[in-house]
Amino acid sequence: MDRISEIIEASWRGETLEALKAFVRLPSKNRVFDPDWEKNGWLVRAVEDAARWGRQRFPKGRFEMHYRPGLTPVLVVDLPAEGDHTGRPAFFYGHFDKQPETEGWAEGLGPWEPVVRDGRLYGRGSSDDGYSYYAALTAVAALDRAGIARPRVVGLFETNEESGSAGLAEYLQDAAPAMGEPAFLGILDLGVRDYERVWLTQSLRGVVSFELKVDVLDTPVHSGVAGGLVPSSFDVMRQLLDRLSDPATGRVLVPECWPEYPKDHDAAIGRLADLLGDSVLGEYTYAGGTQPRSSDPKEAILRTSWEPNLSFLAASGLPKPSEASALIRPSTALVLSFRIPPRVDTKRAFEAIRHTITTDVPSGARVTVSDVRCEDGFDAPKLDPWLRKSLDEASRIVFGRETMTLFEGASIGTLKDFAKTFPTSPFLNTGVLGARENAHAPNESLSIDYVTKLTEVIARVVASIPQGGR
Repeated sequence: MDRISEIIEASWRGETLEALKAFVRLPSKNRVFDPDWEKNGWLVRAVEDAARWGRQRFPKGRFEMHYRPGLTPVLVVDLPAEGDHTGRPAFFYGHFDKQPETEGWAEGLGPWEPVVRDGRLYGRGSSDDGYSYYAALTAVAALDRAGIARPRVVGLFETNEESGSAGLAEYLQDAAPAMGEPAFLGILDLGVRDYERVWLTQSLRGVVSFELKVDVLDTPVHSGVAGGLVPSSFDVMRQLLDRLSDPATGRVLVPECWPEYPKDHDAAIGRLADLLGDSVLGEYTYAGGTQPRSSDPKEAILRTSWEPNLSFLAASGLPKPSEASALIRPSTALVLSFRIPPRVDTKRAFEAIRHTITTDVPSGARVTVSDVRCEDGFDAPKLDPWLRKSLDEASRIVFGRETMTLFEGASIGTLKDFAKTFPTSPFLNTGVLGARENAHAPNESLSIDYVTKLTEVIARVVASIPQGGR
């Protein structure tokens, strides 16, 4: 394994970096951000370029673009084992679609022009998530060049992740029978808290969102005439919201939204809190004297990962202050978004929420709930002992530190599709996305040093897959 580091470093200084630069130049926005995606052809181009690059390095491998009607394409990868390795295959996932350009890029930088500056590759899709494909294949190629036996490697790379991964479950079902039972699922689209070690994401919250509308009138009326008699839709809305969350603490009041405390993760959460300290509170630009809901690192982790939270994302029925009149408005509408912890049934949680806000409505106002979305959270199954040992050893060799576990507050609903498709396979949820990567924002970038080291870790883990398997 001594040559692995040298080979991977050379690749990330040369051919791999150049391939990722070429990817950055492609405005491969998905179908939501580019309604003419089929005509423009950038998503197909990203898949074709990746497949071409892969075939050049793995002549015996299969790189197939799958294209279901009405869906954006995916790339399915299948690389035969080398060195008579008989272990279960390694599986990798990432995506080629990108967020839109956005404004505000620094001077000399832009979304579609790759620039290497201070050890970072700048450009849209560099860290979210073009690197995933090129890092995975670079890791495998390094093993082959070094003459190290490895198992079969398979993968699926999609083009609709940034808008919910429509069709991913179907594509997985199509591809899975030929892939067998992977030794692990390398989901390379997750985050980091520093660049000193490998980070594994253990859990992500789910989401319940909907539009809540309160109607008190069919037409507006003058507040000077009817004020004091006609109830305010805003007041009714405020009373309903107070049933859902405590305005003083921010904590959700609906019991069905809460899981049991994750005692099995308590030690890992404690270690994370000790490592991150006050940095876990985030670098948010609070206005005035605003304070976070908690200053305790462990509680902060729990509040953003294993507790439910209610946010208000949009409103209608409210005129701009400059356009205010003397009218009592007929209605108020809000878009509510609950982040729901893992191990909670989001459909059951939603029904409890709906009952809470539609029963005994103040003033008998009409309440409407629409545009409902329920998506369960995810708590990864325990790592196989060999995989835990391999990851820790690889992280110590490459970074000088063992792996650390993350508990995320965001939602990635597609993980349940992988769990359903490959029920016996553990998850290797990792990635490069931290605060400095600016994913979805101006100046998106990728740390070349970190991705180089992560690639070496991946190579070492693939090589450690046990012979034989099941």
